[in-house]
Amino acid sequence: DLVFLGTGSSFPAPHRHTACLAVRFHADGDCWLVDCGESAQVQLVRSGLDRRRVSRIAVTHLHGDHTYGLPGLLSTVAGRAAPDSTLEVVGPSGIRQLLRTSLALTRTDARNGVRLRLRELSGVPSLMPPSTPGSAELEDLILRAPEFPPLPYEDVTEPIQCAAPDGGGIWRVCDRLSAAPLRHRIPCVGYRIDIGGPVLAVLGDTCDSQLAESLCRGVDCLVHEATVGESRRDSCVSSGHSTPAMAAEFACRVGAKALVLNHFSPLLDNAGVARLLAEGRAAAAGRLPVFAADELRVFQLTDQGGLVCSDPH
Repeated sequence: DLVFLGTGSSFPAPHRHTACLAVRFHADGDCWLVDCGESAQVQLVRSGLDRRRVSRIAVTHLHGDHTYGLPGLLSTVAGRAAPDSTLEVVGPSGIRQLLRTSLALTRTDARNGVRLRLRELSGVPSLMPPSTPGSAELEDLILRAPEFPPLPYEDVTEPIQCAAPDGGGIWRVCDRLSAAPLRHRIPCVGYRIDIGGPVLAVLGDTCDSQLAESLCRGVDCLVHEATVGESRRDSCVSSGHSTPAMAAEFACRVGAKALVLNHFSPLLDNAGVARLLAEGRAAAAGRLPVFAADELRVFQLTDQGGLVCSDPH
C-alpha cells in the first residue's frame, strides 16, 4: 500500500501536511517512509499505521519540508520499536550530520537495543546554481562545520557511504531500493522501490527528471511532484519544481503504468488541486491513468501491477 501522509510543499497548511509517503509491504508488514516532513508523526497516528514497523526512511533531499519530522519520529521509534531492531535512514550527504546533531543535542536515547543506521548517497550532484542570497555562504559553512561522532546506539557495522553510482548514474542502496539524481536547488534524488512484484518510483523535488529516466523506466506507479499549474511554469522551473504537464510528459516518456501527482503548493485548496489533476490528465491524453495524492489517501499496488485508489478522483 501507498499511504500519503503529507502531500504539500514548503510549509504545513490546515488542509495539507508536508512531504511524507508511507509504503507498507503486505508480505512482512514492514513500513518504509519516503521523506519525513514535520507533520509525519501526527499523520502516522491518524493513518493507523504502526510506527514500530517503520524500518527504513529514504530521504530525497534535506529541505525542511522533507526532513523536519525526522528527529521527533526517530525519538518515538527508538523508544517503541521491537527489541533489537534496526531503523535505517538513507539520503544525500548531510543526513548523517543532521540527525547526529539533532538527536545528540536533544539527548535522545534508544531503548530495547534499537539501533539506528545512517547511510549517505555519495556524490549526489547539485544541478542548479545557488539562486538565493546567502546560498554560497551556507554551502561554505556546511563544508567547514565539525562533524558529530556516531551516536551510542548507531549501527556502524556497514559502510556509512553508499557506493558511488553505477555507469547508469544509479545508486544501489539494497536489493529493493535504488536512487538517481534530480535537478533541484540542492542535491536531490528519486527512489525506485521493488515492493515484491510491483515496482514504485517516488521522485523528490525536481524541475528536470531526465537523469532518473532509467530508474523510472516501466515502473507500475510513478509519484511525481506537481507544485503549481502550467500558467506558472517559468517561475516553477526556476525554483526547481514541476507542473502537472511536466510530470505527465515524463511519466509517458518512461513508460510508467500510472502517475500520482503530489507535493502541491500549500496555497492551493482542493479546487486548485483538482485543476492541477485536470492539467495532468490532459497532458497524459489517455496514455496512462493520472491521480492526485491527498492526505491519508491509500493506493494499493496489486500483484499484477495495477494501481487501485481508495478514493479515486
